[in-house]
Amino acid sequence: MNNTEVELKLLIDPADIPALRRHPLLKALCPSGPKTRKLTSIYFDTDDFVLKNQAIALRVRRSGRQWIQTVKGGGSVQAGLHRRDEWEAPVAHSTPDFTKVTDPGLIRLFAREDLRQRLHPVFVTEFNRTVWLLETQAGDQVEMALDRGEIRADQKSAPICEVELELKAGNPAALYELALALQEAVPLRPENASKAERGYALCAAPSPQLAVKATLPELAREMTVDAAFRAIAWNCIGQLQDNQGRLLQGYDPELIHQMRVAVRRLRSALNLFGAAAPGIKDAALTAELRWLVGEFGPARDWDVFLGETLPPVVEALPQDAGLGRLQQAVERLCQEARERACMAAASPRYHRLLLTLGSWLWREPWRTTAVAANLDMPVPVFASQMLARRYRQVCRRGCQLKALTVEQRHALRIAAKKLRYAAEFFSGLYPGKATRRYIQALSHLQDEFGALNDQAVAGRLLAQIGGSSRLRDRASGVIIGWYACKTGLQLAGMAQAWKRFRGCRIFWEKG
Repeated sequence: MNNTEVELKLLIDPADIPALRRHPLLKALCPSGPKTRKLTSIYFDTDDFVLKNQAIALRVRRSGRQWIQTVKGGGSVQAGLHRRDEWEAPVAHSTPDFTKVTDPGLIRLFAREDLRQRLHPVFVTEFNRTVWLLETQAGDQVEMALDRGEIRADQKSAPICEVELELKAGNPAALYELALALQEAVPLRPENASKAERGYALCAAPSPQLAVKATLPELAREMTVDAAFRAIAWNCIGQLQDNQGRLLQGYDPELIHQMRVAVRRLRSALNLFGAAAPGIKDAALTAELRWLVGEFGPARDWDVFLGETLPPVVEALPQDAGLGRLQQAVERLCQEARERACMAAASPRYHRLLLTLGSWLWREPWRTTAVAANLDMPVPVFASQMLARRYRQVCRRGCQLKALTVEQRHALRIAAKKLRYAAEFFSGLYPGKATRRYIQALSHLQDEFGALNDQAVAGRLLAQIGGSSRLRDRASGVIIGWYACKTGLQLAGMAQAWKRFRGCRIFWEKG
């Protein structure tokens, strides 16, 4: 049997399970009550993970006396919502039966005798599954499963304690809305990693948790404005959650930076597409995104100061006792800011925001008051209009570049950043060297603006350091003087970057 599985995966603390079971919503939507069964799944692959590397999972699961073979492949994950193609068939034993594979692509893959010979069990999941069959007032049908058990691979194991909301019929928004309703009494956390991914993680050697940078959203010229907006929004949310999962495993300054970038990209997308439908600029969501950026901001500022601003000065003046004391104070403040950022990323408020975004994007409430023609127009028309508008804003703010005040340079930096985000969002509609050169020039311009902005931030941060001593005050003066001397050189660099940017061909214009 072939179908597309759509489920929202949520982590739950074992201590919160009794409260979940008692939740009145479950009794209201499932009067017959839950059923529990034990499930044992054996996952197969080769030693070099041929299936995993092709985003395929092969398992044989025992439920009662029956064995079910499942092959999963493709799909996507959006704020904990997993969409995958899956093929299921009963089999006689605990080993795969390739005669039950019906998909043409999979048939070709598993027809390879060398692959069949190399397949073997790589890990096992064993858990108790309690299932509620829910039906919402709107008629959405959802299977809610509470899974408790463990994953085992060789001598390693990992606990399973999660809730899965699988859509059987209706709008995927219902999954997010159910999760939000349950979350009022029980902390639930959207999870991107499947049981299979966690099992593979036990099999492989630990790898560095590298930060996930922004990727280009997959847009097509035949898309509508509405479809393009949702693709871009999900792209931003994906970057945010990928980095959040890594941050909870260990702090890295780049992880916070990329989470902050993801939120800024999403806010920019809301503002950009709000021109087509004002409802997209949702005030409540915007306020929550602003809160999240505010929680991440101090950590990012102190990380830059500690990792980039301060080191050149300390290296040039290694015997300066005041700089040493100042560095110690900065390290304490940086640690406090990092803890604040990590607490925000793990907080129920963050998880509510993620679930709310998921529900909002699937329900599309902005369509109720928007002009349909604006949302249903081909996205290239909208893209060229918005890129031209943001380009004019940048040019207007930078027309007297050398005479700009600090505040005016900051406004120009923000305008350039908005243009860059828009150019990156829509770049897939305009493939070619001209587009890449334009974005590179805009990125270089932003770097020059960013260096000047870091200097301005450094002065603000130095003023926040508590206490006072002659050595520390002198050290602060040294740092401010050091970067004041560099300002002239960086202004010259900014002028060169501006000239290069203004010389680029406007890639969204025909001809």
